[in-house]
Amino acid sequence: MSQNAEPTRILFVDDEEGIRITLAAVLERHGFDVTAVAAVGDALTQINCLRFDVLLCDLNIEKSGDGFVVIGAMRHVQPNCVSLVLTGYPAFENALQALQHQVDDFFTKPADLDTLVKKIHEKLEARRSKVPVPFKTLTGVLRENCADIVARVSVAAQSDPIMSAARYDADNLSKIMDALIEYVEVGRNGLKSEALTLGAEHGRRRKKEGYDARMIVREFQLVDERICDLMASDRMPAAPVGLTSDLAKLTKGLNAFAIAALKPYIKAGQASRV
Repeated sequence: MSQNAEPTRILFVDDEEGIRITLAAVLERHGFDVTAVAAVGDALTQINCLRFDVLLCDLNIEKSGDGFVVIGAMRHVQPNCVSLVLTGYPAFENALQALQHQVDDFFTKPADLDTLVKKIHEKLEARRSKVPVPFKTLTGVLRENCADIVARVSVAAQSDPIMSAARYDADNLSKIMDALIEYVEVGRNGLKSEALTLGAEHGRRRKKEGYDARMIVREFQLVDERICDLMASDRMPAAPVGLTSDLAKLTKGLNAFAIAALKPYIKAGQASRV
């Protein structure tokens, strides 16, 4: 490391005081700038306040598996940070392997210090030499594939046992997808009134085309299924930034559009009973 280069910053999270003090001191003797904390909340505060090159995190801090909370936060806020896990329970190896898109490597306690230091340098060097890949969000992937999703819904509708009873026109669905993506990206407190109006207009249009309420529900199910297909394909990054919160908003928005599209059918049913 050159004299002018900044030292590698490590966030070390472990609730065992002896390990936290001893290992932090060893890492500092190897030239690392170490911030050591004992709780998940303190780790999250550091992640949001300072930039780190490496996260070294115990798997079980205050409770079993809560190290993944810290790892997930670091992945979201500082996606270029190398994430390494310490665990005293080798049985967790399978779970860690299933989360390889979030964890760069793991070590079983007591970790061999020379191996740990060597691995940190190797992971940092591999990260620096890797060609940068722009991190994507779910909305970015949806926007790139919006036309394809609509086209696939149209194809699926033509052979679907429920939807094939009427001619399918996907023109209006493109507008709904655009509004849905905008809501997931920047929306707050539910869909805008204009988006809900768009959903109701979609329902009225479908009603005129001979669709019944069951077909409306099925149409939005097909949209959801095609999005799931996209997420399972190689067009989807391994772990898009903010995936969990975006998925929750996507589901909420899609359901809100379906409910809005069903309103013309609900009103018609109420009028027929008068």
